[in-house]
Amino acid sequence: MYALAEHSQEPMLLSSSRGDILYVNPAFCELVGQRREAVLEIGSAGWMHLLAETREIKEHLRADGRDAKLEANLWHKSGQKIPVELVSRSFSTSENHSYISVHVRDLRAQKDAHQKLEAQQQELKKAVRELQLVMDFSADLICTFSPDGEFLHVNKACLAILGYTPEELIGRNYRAFIHPEDHAITEQDAVEVIAISKTLNFKNRYLHKDGSTIYLSWSSSLVREENKIYCIGRNISNEVANQAKDKHNEYRLQALLQEGQDMVCILDKEGSYSFVSGSVIHAMGYDPQELIGRKPFEFIHPDDVVDILDEFEQVSAGMDAKTPPFRFKTKAGEWRWLETKGVNCFHHPAINGIIVNSRDITERLQAQRQLELSEKMYKAVFEKNPDFVYSLSPSGYFTSVNAAAISCIGYSEEEFLKMRPRDLLHPDKLKEAEENFVRIKAGESMTTETTVFNANGNKVHLAVTKVPVIVNGELIGVHGIAKDITAVKRQQRLLKDTANRLKNILESIKDAFFTLDKDWCFTYMNHQFEKSLGVKSSDLIGRDVREVFPSERYQKFYAKFQRAFSLQHPTHFEEYSYILNEWLDVSAYPSEEGLSVFIKGVSARKQVEAELKKLSLVASKTVNSVYITDDEARVEWVNDGFTRLTGYTLEEIKGRKPGDLLAGPETNLEKVSVIRQKLNYDKPFVQEVQNRSKSGEVYWSKLDVTPIIDDLTGGKKKFIVIETDITEQKRAEEERTKLTEELLRRNRHLEQFTYIVSHNLRSPVANIIGLTSLLSTSDNPDMQKGIITKLKQTSQNLDYIIRDLNEMLSLQAGVLEEREKIMLPTVIEQVLQELPLDGGSTIRVELNGVGEIGSIRSYVSSIISNLLTNAVKYKSPDRPLCLTIQAEHHQTEGMVCLMVTDNGLGINLKKRGQKPVWPLQTIPFPCLWQRIRAIPGKNPSRSPGRICNR
Repeated sequence: MYALAEHSQEPMLLSSSRGDILYVNPAFCELVGQRREAVLEIGSAGWMHLLAETREIKEHLRADGRDAKLEANLWHKSGQKIPVELVSRSFSTSENHSYISVHVRDLRAQKDAHQKLEAQQQELKKAVRELQLVMDFSADLICTFSPDGEFLHVNKACLAILGYTPEELIGRNYRAFIHPEDHAITEQDAVEVIAISKTLNFKNRYLHKDGSTIYLSWSSSLVREENKIYCIGRNISNEVANQAKDKHNEYRLQALLQEGQDMVCILDKEGSYSFVSGSVIHAMGYDPQELIGRKPFEFIHPDDVVDILDEFEQVSAGMDAKTPPFRFKTKAGEWRWLETKGVNCFHHPAINGIIVNSRDITERLQAQRQLELSEKMYKAVFEKNPDFVYSLSPSGYFTSVNAAAISCIGYSEEEFLKMRPRDLLHPDKLKEAEENFVRIKAGESMTTETTVFNANGNKVHLAVTKVPVIVNGELIGVHGIAKDITAVKRQQRLLKDTANRLKNILESIKDAFFTLDKDWCFTYMNHQFEKSLGVKSSDLIGRDVREVFPSERYQKFYAKFQRAFSLQHPTHFEEYSYILNEWLDVSAYPSEEGLSVFIKGVSARKQVEAELKKLSLVASKTVNSVYITDDEARVEWVNDGFTRLTGYTLEEIKGRKPGDLLAGPETNLEKVSVIRQKLNYDKPFVQEVQNRSKSGEVYWSKLDVTPIIDDLTGGKKKFIVIETDITEQKRAEEERTKLTEELLRRNRHLEQFTYIVSHNLRSPVANIIGLTSLLSTSDNPDMQKGIITKLKQTSQNLDYIIRDLNEMLSLQAGVLEEREKIMLPTVIEQVLQELPLDGGSTIRVELNGVGEIGSIRSYVSSIISNLLTNAVKYKSPDRPLCLTIQAEHHQTEGMVCLMVTDNGLGINLKKRGQKPVWPLQTIPFPCLWQRIRAIPGKNPSRSPGRICNR
């Protein structure tokens, strides 16, 4: 028995009749948080010292021999009361000793469960009261139906929405209140509710008690356990009316987009057409569906694809771009020139692509209207989630939120319970929210619209119905229902912006514009129309155009309009108005709603066309090439002379820039750019260019360019170009230039010859003069004989020099073309014999084995003579002249280098500004350098006193 008590999970003890604790098991010790020794040492007070209520316990335990059960509280060691149930029994032994055995059961878990159950019952009662208040004060229609359609319960909102009290609806079938045309779809929704238990955003029409039509949006749920359908209906009559108005405006915008002259399309990320406007039918001949899914590069001329791909990449990167003109193939196989502007709209969810606006510029019609493109309107799809419910404490903190609130705002329930609505509000809404909360605390219910930020920082627009919860005259909280209207707000703003954009487009165009309905009555006219005809839109809107402008005066106009109405096809014509005394260009576009008409005055263009026709007759008969371009220098007309000169016909050159097709080798892009810059000015100019004909022949032309400024059409220009062939004249100029250069070259050679004569001949002549003078003064026969020998040798050297000069002149004239084999030591010896030296001079020749070289004798002799003569001429008066002549043979380079050094005066660097000057750069050495360069060989080099030649 002891072992059973010791290991029992149930706390138990044994005491004497006086209350002394005799035994406690471990489970009891664990319950009171004390050791067994501490419990047994409590003393005579016994185990009742552990009880919180001892008097009642003592009386209860006096019943000897009976089982007793009682709830009490034990003291834990920490001072905490532990609720327990005591079951005691007293007994006596054979020795007449009395004992009491007590079994203890822990009631804490039972007590906690009981308290939670009571709290839940209180919360449930509170929730029922709050839900009833929501039902009574909600702006939406909240009701329950039986499966066969009978109203079981309706809140008070039915009176404001349908005009009926709840009592008038309960017990009746909903079919009695539905618009007759909506019975079928309502039945279908009822079947769907029973099948799948829930439907959202079902819309139908109910009949108000006064007979008017009410549009409702329903969210329905079937609770199968109760066999009831719970529904919430929201009055959307105002939204439906606004949508109908918006749809009407959208249709008008779509009609303009589809029937306009410009081609509009949208390209997806793959570069394929995802939308193509109907204008492509009459512009390119394609049905829009034929282009959807295909890439525009399939239709672009191969020569233009690279440029357009570059522009496409720029637009894909987020930059707006306007392409250069390119060729596009029509359905009939014809190439048409287009210009295109692309706008990246991938960031716009309604577009999600690149908007491309293309215009056919092949014939540049003056009457072609210029319209800005409007983005296609797509309705934003509302998220299909039910409204969310929340409650607030009197201090304004969230006390509960449902799943819809968590899904919409993005915060968890724990985060919500630490926040107030003001923590979510836009700063602009704080003051209004505080004022509204004061009114709600005063007992006022209200429905407002506000803006909050979700967990991601994005704005969410809400329509909120707030109801105070008052019990016994005291505010215990606030209950609210919020509906996400962000998509509705966005759509309203987008539609408003689109309507304003469309109005701004129509008001900004220079053409007069008006619209008629099917009864020929004015529905709209822009400011230009009012200004041109001197009328006011307020006087004409709603009136028949044929009454305002009599048919007999505008019969031709009305006939064209009637044809457009009948065929439902756009019409374009030009007609002269005798009333306005002006030519008019008229474009009419029919639609299901009526007719849109653009009118533009073109009298100035007609006059220019007549003048150009006359000018064309004159230009076609002239011999010179004549062509006419538009303001962008693209050819519009050429005469027969142009075809004879260039080989190109009008069909081949029309629409192209002459510089792109005719530019010759010497007419580079820079010169073409200069010509195009001159075209921007309003003054005539003359320009010479080199062109290449169709056959490849290069010729020179003189262009006389005359601009024609048309002030009546906004300053647009045309250019008349008269082209004269000046090829023969340019050739004569080139020949004169070559002749002049040859004369200058020969003159330079003559100057060199003059220098050589004055410099190379001076030394031997001076020697002859000196020797003859000496011969006349000397009577010594031996000296005279020596002088005569010197005279013969000097005369022979003079003959060599004269012969070399003759060869040099022949070389300069281009007669000598090849080098000869000469002995370098012999040439140096001949030069030294003519050198005027005094008795103290020293000459050292170190040729290092260099003997025969390949060069021109006269040039080498002249070069060495100049170097040595100058060394003598500029010797120092303070020291004897010392000359060194060295030669080196560089076999690896195939070069012989000849160096002449002396100890003469040198170069005054101070006088030269500390800048060394190579001898060959100073007078008379420039002529010497010219002679070195004239020696046949490769890459002669020069340095102080050093000459190298290969």
